[in-house]
Amino acid sequence: MAMDWGLLINSFIAVIAILNPIGNMPVFLGHVENESPQVQRAVALLMSGAIFLLLLIFFLFGTRILTMFGITLPAFRLAGSIMILLVGLRMLQGKSKFENHGIETAAHTGNTFDQARNSLSHILVPVAMPLFIGPGSITTVILYAEKSPSILMSFMMVLVLACCAIIVGMVLVSSRYIFDKIGTNGTQIVIRFMGMILCAIAMQFMIDGVDQLLPGVLNEAFTHSVKM
Repeated sequence: MAMDWGLLINSFIAVIAILNPIGNMPVFLGHVENESPQVQRAVALLMSGAIFLLLLIFFLFGTRILTMFGITLPAFRLAGSIMILLVGLRMLQGKSKFENHGIETAAHTGNTFDQARNSLSHILVPVAMPLFIGPGSITTVILYAEKSPSILMSFMMVLVLACCAIIVGMVLVSSRYIFDKIGTNGTQIVIRFMGMILCAIAMQFMIDGVDQLLPGVLNEAFTHSVKM
C-alpha cells in the first residue's frame, strides 16, 4: 500500500491542534511556577513522555476497546466528530478546557530528576490527563488508527504521535520564555486559530462517518473513509 502523506500531514495537524500546547501552556506554568527552571524543564520532558505513552496506548488498543463495548467505527466516528467540534468551538471562543484551581509543587529535596518526578506525580492528573489527553485527543488517535490499516502506515502514524509529543515537550520546556514573548493576546490568537482547524477536521470526520453508513451517496472526492 502506498504511503498516504496527506493523511499523515492531516493527522499531525489534528493531533497538535487538539493537544493545544500553546493554549495549555499557562496551566502547566501555573502548576510548576514555584519550581526551579531546571526542575520545570525536567517536568516538561517527563510530561511529553507521558503524553506520548498515553497516545500510543489509545492508538494501538483503542479499536479493541470499542469492540469490547460493541461500538461500530462509523458510530464512534460520528460521536467523535461532535466531541472534537465542541472542543474546537470552545477554543474559537477563547476558552481553555480547564481552569487552574491551585498549584501542586514537589518537595525541594533530592536531585533535579527526583524533584521533577515528584512534581509530575502531582500534576499528571489533571495536566497530562485530561488536559492534554482528553476525550478529543483519544477520539482523534482512534479514528486515525482506523484509517491506518497497513503496518507501514501504523508505524508512520506512531512517528507522527512521537513528533507531536516532542513538540509539546519543546513548547513546555520553553513555556516561560514563550508566554513572556507572546503574552495573553498572542495565546488567545493561537487558541482561536487551532479551534478553527479542529472544527474543520471535525466536519471532515462527520462526512467520512456518513459516507461509511451510506456508501455511494456522498461525493467521493470529499471523503477519506476507508473502503472495506
